[in-house]
Formats: sequence, C-alpha cells, structure tokens
Amino acid sequence: DLSPLVENTGLGSGHIIRVNGNPLSYQSIHTHIPILQSRGISVEFDNQAHKALLKISGDNQKGESGAALANPFVIEVRAENGSALAGISVTFTVTAGDGTLSVTSTTTDPNGRAETALTLGPNPGTNTVQVSAAGIETLVIFNAAPTEYLWSIPAGISLIHVPLKVTAVDGVPKTITSIADLYDALGGVDTVNLLGTHDSKTRRWFSYIGTSDRGTSGDQPLTDDTGIIASMKNPVTVRLRGDPLGANRSSAITLYPGINIVGVPLRDSRIARVNDLFALNGIRDNVIAITVSANGEFHTVRQVGDVGDILITGGQSFNLKAQEAATVAISGDGWYNASETAAAPPMPLTGIQVTDTTPVLGLRGSIVGEEMNLNSGAIRVIVKNLSNNKAVTGITSEDEGVRYQASIVDVETGRAAKIGDRIQISVRSSDPLIGVQPSWYTITAEDVKRNWIQLPTSVAYEIPAKTELLANYPNPFNPETWIPYRLAEDAFVTLTIYDTAGQVVRSLDVGHKIAAVYEGRSKAIYWDGRNDLAERVASGVYFYTLTAGDYSATRRMVILK
Repeated sequence: DLSPLVENTGLGSGHIIRVNGNPLSYQSIHTHIPILQSRGISVEFDNQAHKALLKISGDNQKGESGAALANPFVIEVRAENGSALAGISVTFTVTAGDGTLSVTSTTTDPNGRAETALTLGPNPGTNTVQVSAAGIETLVIFNAAPTEYLWSIPAGISLIHVPLKVTAVDGVPKTITSIADLYDALGGVDTVNLLGTHDSKTRRWFSYIGTSDRGTSGDQPLTDDTGIIASMKNPVTVRLRGDPLGANRSSAITLYPGINIVGVPLRDSRIARVNDLFALNGIRDNVIAITVSANGEFHTVRQVGDVGDILITGGQSFNLKAQEAATVAISGDGWYNASETAAAPPMPLTGIQVTDTTPVLGLRGSIVGEEMNLNSGAIRVIVKNLSNNKAVTGITSEDEGVRYQASIVDVETGRAAKIGDRIQISVRSSDPLIGVQPSWYTITAEDVKRNWIQLPTSVAYEIPAKTELLANYPNPFNPETWIPYRLAEDAFVTLTIYDTAGQVVRSLDVGHKIAAVYEGRSKAIYWDGRNDLAERVASGVYFYTLTAGDYSATRRMVILK
C-alpha cells in the first residue's frame, strides 16, 4: 500500500522510490504510483498486483421507502495487470436493514463489472450491502438509507417549506399533507403562533391559527412547492422521514403574476444559491426580485452578492415576484441532511423577531345574525389597516353564523401592522336586505407579539324593503307603550304624539338611525305616557306620527286607565 508515500509531502521532484520485489495493491499501481510520478518522483516497481474488487458507483444513496434506488450498486474486478476480469463470481448480501436486492449472485461482464439494485424497505435505518468476489479476500461495502431531514425552525417569523413527502416525524408514523398536519407536527399551540400560505392564483392569503381552523380555508393542502410563513413562539427541530417530492426525480415550481411563496422541491444541481434561481427557464426574464428570510431579516436578492444570496437548503421558501405565469422544471434527488448514524446540524436559520412592527398579521372574526340565517356566500368582509392602507378580503365559511379569516402580509418591507394601528372591518352583503355596521379595532402589543387578532363579533341585521310605521304595543296601554318601525334607508327619525285636538303632546327626537328593523322592545321607540312637561296624560285616543327623511306616517293609539 503506497498511499502513505503519496501523503508524504517531503517527497518531490528528483527523488527515487524503489519497491521492487514487493507485491503491490491494485490501487498502488494504478492510482498511487501515477500520482507520485506526476510530482517528478521516479518509482521503480514490479508491475504485479493482487486481483482487486473495486467500488465503482452507487454508494451512500438516499431514496424512497419501498422503491428501488435511482442508481445500482456497481463493482469492478481487475487482474494483477489492471485488465478487466470477466466471468468472476460475485455475491451481493444485505447485512443490515430490510431492503431487498434485484440480484444476489452473478458474474462479471466483459468489462469486469457486476451490479445489483437495492429496494429500500419500509423501516427506518441504514441498509448495508456487502459484496464479495471469488478469489479476492477484500470486501466492498455499500450503504443506503431512506430520505431523512433534520428540520429546524427558529422562534420568530421565517419562510419555510416541507422538504419531503413525510411518512414519519421523530420516528412516529405520520403524514403531512395539509397546513393542519404541519401545525400538529411542529408542536401545535405550545410552539406555533400562526402558519400562513398564499394562493398565487387567486392572490389571497390564508392563516392557520389553531386546531379550530382545521377543515376551514386556512387549512390549505400542501403541494410540492408550497411556501409557508411560520410565526413561532419557540424554536422547533423535527426529524422528518419520507420520500422525495415529485416523481422520478422531477417536480416543478408553479408561478403566477405577482407574489409567489414557494419552496424548491428537490436538490437540483443547477441551484446552489438564491441567485442561481434567476437562470432557470420560467424565472429568467420573468422574476424581478426574490425575497428571503435570513439572519433575522427579510432580504431582497436581485443579483450575485446581494446580502440575501444565501445557500439553498431544504426547508426554505422564497417570495418570487413574477410578471407572468410560468412552470419551472426542477429535477434531482430528494432533500436530506440526516442519517441514523450521524445527524446534520440544524438548518442555520434565524427567525425575524417582531418588536412593535410585524410583517404578518392573521385576522379572524365572526358575523352573527339577529334572528336570521346568514349565507357565507353572500357575505364579503374587507379588513383594512387605516395606517398604511393595506386591505384584504376575508374568506368566509358557515359555522354557527359566518366565520371569516384574513391575513395582512408584507414580506418586502416587513410592515404589515404596528402597535397602535387602527383596523377597520367592513361587511358587504349581496343580499340588499342584510346589513352589518362597520367596526374598528386598535392593534395591541400582544396582537403583534402573537401575529394574529381575534376581532370583535359583528352583528348582521335585516334591512326592510320599505320604511313603515307599525302598530304600538300594547294597545290600549297603561302607562307605557312601545312603537316599532322599519327603515329602508338611513335617516334622522322623530316621533310626535298628538291629542284628538291636534295639539302636540310629546316630541321624541330619536336621532340618526341606520336602515334596519326596530321592532323589539330594545329597539322600538318607548313612550312612558307623559307629555313634554313630564306629566302623565289623561285616558283617551292619541295619534303618533313618525318622520324619517321623506317618509311620514301616522297611527292611532289608546290610553286606558
């Protein structure tokens, strides 16, 4: 074995090495001696070597559970003089793991080579394959394992991406196919504030704030390239086991005009740093800038050397601002950085820490109807930050009334909301006979800290088709009565009570009222049977006139003592 001489840096041009009379290994004759000779060293040797069993390719692969590895294990047998040996018996044996081999016993071909394909079993752990050849004492060892990823997500806000088709989390069988699954896998309410996604096609943001959102619009399905905004209370590291995204080492990133939060599905050899994305078909001449979360900040990358031009690893996502729709082909192996024997260090991410300002704010609330059934399809909620004019339309669903959720997001400036900002909630209904009063909310420090707000409940009310003055109740009455009415339009309302001689008994200035139904005792106009001097009026017939804008109507009532 001449490898120690190769490592001896004191040997150089003009030196002579004599190893005549010694049987040399195949590697010494065909690898080590040529290296020494290239350094100007004269080597005297007998050109004889032992037969050699060589490892050619396929070692240390990661693959999909239950599927054959992408590449076979290939060995080669060489004679003493370095020529290929055909017809040599070769045996492949699985010595660790539950994988299976396509070939266990064969002979070398005319090029001295033999190969087998390993199919990984369903269980975790490294698969080891031992290779032996007739007449050769040395063995060759190949290793392979299911794809695993040690995924670390920091406290604060980060752009993340699930790097595998997950089949196990921390050794426990589990799939992650939706945002709700991911929320649970990351520890749920103890660790997660909010998980946000963006539908680039509809240009809508969705927020998942807790298990009550499972099955709602916030619980978006995960695709190969789904990027996620994660707001974490605490850092989390999970060991993911699963299969590569896509199929047959191929996947894609789908872009639409505008904002796209996407991850890179596979380890594509063309992409080492963020800037390399600009060279891909579909991104080149289409994407103006890429925003990344790194070192506790959002950075925008436009060219090589920009601060955000970081190395791309699994588990990251990026904001690509595209000018037009495109499909970007991605190919390569699945993401991995961990094994059963040695775990890779956690992904070096630093989350963005919010103080008085946050780049993402989830919003959720509800609308209830007063003695009416609401149809979420007829309701449109608009939430607007009055401080920066950022407005979003809430996504509604029916569940004990109408629930809605929305997100205000700004990953470019990081200024979606700030402590003290005023939020306005406006509700529009396609049904002209349903109204909801606008409401306002001031953002607190706690809201910014947890990145989401539970907004006050809005109350929907009936808007009548026409303005009407209704019969008072009770009638006859003593000593008090209620006078209901309906307004088809907002108006200033007054009620005037007359006696039979036409004299004004009492004037009630009701004030400005919105279009609605005012029938219950809490809303109808109340009269206590007294005149403007607070004296009780006598029994008899009285008339009451309602004036609302251009509307005026009179009805009769009776006081009976």
